Amino acid sequence: MRENINKLKLFYLILTGELIFALPFHVNRFFRPSLLEEFQYTNYMMGMAFTTYGITALICYFPGGYIADKFNARKLLSLSLILTSLGGISLLFYNNFYFLCFIYGYWGITSILFCWSALIKATKIVGGNRQGFSFGILEAGRGLIAASLSSIAVIIFTSTLIKNINEKSLFLIGSPLKAVITFYSIITFVAGIVIWFYFKDESNTKSSIKIREAFKKVKKFYKLIFFQSLIVLSAYSAYKGIDYYSQYFYEIMNYSKEKAASTMSNLSYLRPLCAIFAGLIADKISATKLSIYLFLVLIIAFLYLGLISTIFNLEILITINIMISMAAVFALRGIYFCYLQETKIPINIIGFSVGIISLIGFFPDVYIGPVFGYFLDTYSKVKAFNLCYILLLILSLIGFYSALKLHNSKKKSN
Repeated sequence: MRENINKLKLFYLILTGELIFALPFHVNRFFRPSLLEEFQYTNYMMGMAFTTYGITALICYFPGGYIADKFNARKLLSLSLILTSLGGISLLFYNNFYFLCFIYGYWGITSILFCWSALIKATKIVGGNRQGFSFGILEAGRGLIAASLSSIAVIIFTSTLIKNINEKSLFLIGSPLKAVITFYSIITFVAGIVIWFYFKDESNTKSSIKIREAFKKVKKFYKLIFFQSLIVLSAYSAYKGIDYYSQYFYEIMNYSKEKAASTMSNLSYLRPLCAIFAGLIADKISATKLSIYLFLVLIIAFLYLGLISTIFNLEILITINIMISMAAVFALRGIYFCYLQETKIPINIIGFSVGIISLIGFFPDVYIGPVFGYFLDTYSKVKAFNLCYILLLILSLIGFYSALKLHNSKKKSN
């Protein structure tokens, strides 16, 4: 019976873990060309919106970790989903640039302050001794939900596109893109209600530890936490780069907007497969060792996309390198919180530790958007994308070095 409860809990955590980021990220990732065109945003403007999200998130990681150690996960997860959905609804009616930045700042609060650390801590508790498997399942499940929802969203988008031509619009929203935003808003709101009534948070892990005591305990693990933070930063930077693949397909490979969206949707099915396999392998050989190999894959992929493709440009090779970069990123995302178990961080400071790791690791939310946006608005499209991938190559080298250092530090501490 206990095993069934844990499986059900993990399902609810998977549901929350993806839907909380659907509105801030899915619409941009899968429908970026349409988003830029319909709302008249530039690449730099979208980048600044993501920077607003990133700065707000950075402010929230620390207190969010402390809140996760203090309060009930069910209430935190449900509240975060419902509040996030309300932001999506408001974007249907007000979508000028300044309101867009406000909404992304608001989403930074709803998704990070109330949800992120609580989600990671709850997953660690559910996973027990099988951290690779539990985090792999979390990321795999999130990937499956993301891919499934994006497939539905593409159908809604293309259907309303056809109906819009005939001056009829699904949901009476007025445009295919707004129909997609409505879909994501409704599904996120419903998930929040489901979590409130059906997620059973029976863990007795609320911490009575004070902030000063938490700092003292965390200091004992500072080196391990620092290298894990750099691994997350490098992997998450590459993940943020995925948001621009649909635009790459559209502007460099001359796909239509519909084909670019559907291609990204189809490639997203790599995420559950790679995450679950990475989790299973991590339980066998360790997450740190697997991370070393995965960063090597990213280095090869971004070396081709950023430099070699300017000399030896074949569509099939571009597609293969995009696919393997996505596969490696999805695998890394499936395991980069497994290090919490491998480094033996105490359970009563897990939320606090996640807050610190996330503060550094998710800093790409601040800089990737405006930097990529500046490249794309300033240089020719080919040169701009080359610069984007060279930056990701450098960050992948940092990730590779950090994974090596973490692996060696962990061996010494054992």
